Amino acid sequence: MRKFAYLLLAAVGTTACNYLEIQPVGQVIPHKTSEFRALLTNGYYNYPFSFARTHTCLLSDEVGMFDASAIWDASDAVALGYNYTWQYGNQMREFPYQEFYTSIFYANAVIENIRDTDVDDADEPMEQILGEAYALRAYNHFELVNLYGQPYNPATAETDRGIVLSNFIDIEQTYRPTNVAAVYRLILDDLAEAERLMSLEKQPDATRNYRFSLNALTAFKARVLLYMQRWQEAYDTAVSLLPKYELVDLNTLEEKAPLPWQAEASEAILVMDRPFSGSGGDLKGACIIADPILALFDETNDCRRSYLTEINSYDESFVPTFLGYGVDRSSSDRCSIRVAEMYLIAAEAGSYLPAELDAARQYLLDLQARRLKPEAMEAQRTKVEALDAEALRKEVADERAREFLLEGHRWLDLRRTTRPSITKTFDNQTYTLTANDTRYTLPFPPSAIAANPHLND
Repeated sequence: MRKFAYLLLAAVGTTACNYLEIQPVGQVIPHKTSEFRALLTNGYYNYPFSFARTHTCLLSDEVGMFDASAIWDASDAVALGYNYTWQYGNQMREFPYQEFYTSIFYANAVIENIRDTDVDDADEPMEQILGEAYALRAYNHFELVNLYGQPYNPATAETDRGIVLSNFIDIEQTYRPTNVAAVYRLILDDLAEAERLMSLEKQPDATRNYRFSLNALTAFKARVLLYMQRWQEAYDTAVSLLPKYELVDLNTLEEKAPLPWQAEASEAILVMDRPFSGSGGDLKGACIIADPILALFDETNDCRRSYLTEINSYDESFVPTFLGYGVDRSSSDRCSIRVAEMYLIAAEAGSYLPAELDAARQYLLDLQARRLKPEAMEAQRTKVEALDAEALRKEVADERAREFLLEGHRWLDLRRTTRPSITKTFDNQTYTLTANDTRYTLPFPPSAIAANPHLND
């Protein structure tokens, strides 16, 4: 028998038991759409925006040096050193797990009960709130499967291990991982239901752009289809959004105008995640951009190069030693999906479609024209127009590394494509992630396994 707990805002307490146990502190049963909006807002709030996909930069080839001495908390420095060197068997800092399922719990609570609610706000249709709940549930499952499940492979997805699905509330059920294909089926089903229900094309302002809209749903769907290698659908979906958003032109950007990775930017489609900053936040300058990634930027002609910041270490006399570069960002920046990603999805997916190859090249050039100085574009156009499909995909991969530096894409891009060998040096030791290493998939966190031994079934 299902047991439901409907809880609002501070009236919630959660502890791990099976995979997620909800312990009511003060039970509040919503009856109005405004109350279900508050419930769903808690679902958005519990999404792990600050240490989720963006901190996978520690795992990828983006970070070339990890300076543990820059972290005030010594135990955290040790734990993050294990993350950096893929020592999953040690006490690395756990990537989020329960937080995703907590967010899903709120989405499920809305999905299962809002249809019987009383509408008390004409500006908040029940269908819009319900559609967002489906979208949020899909987004959480997508992030989970791309951390803890095998990379999507059309030939093996039906048997590759995925994650636990949570598409209804029943705290008495046994939660076991399903296969990757089943996870993606749920994601696509939720997206289809969200599309059927939602009516708001675009959130009215940046303060509400953490919420899903039809445009955000379309953009997320394009990402999902790209990961599934459904090239034509990914291409068509991404292209459909391009006329609706304006790329930020870094050549003409006015001082203090929003940058592409900020919530107020014209590029912003969805803004739940906090992009990683190498010069601030919880890692406080500890992560230095790797030289091979830095070398992808044309130091003279790539405008994005100016948004890198020098990182130094200091001795006891406060004499600086230059270590390298991070990204100059604020902890208030937010970026989950922006239209630049749609240009690059169109370019990558189009490279697999002979009829769209010329258009794919042009979409890449359209983005680069807003990132490179005008005097560099003639040579860049000549270069890109001469690329065959395979070479175009390599150029798109490099462009994604430049465009989404420390935004949480690189590790997932490596997982879904080439899974190359990566070598790092830390504390005078060398560590290697071999090509196609099983460590491209994170193990379930020890705390999750302790709470639910069935995760390893």
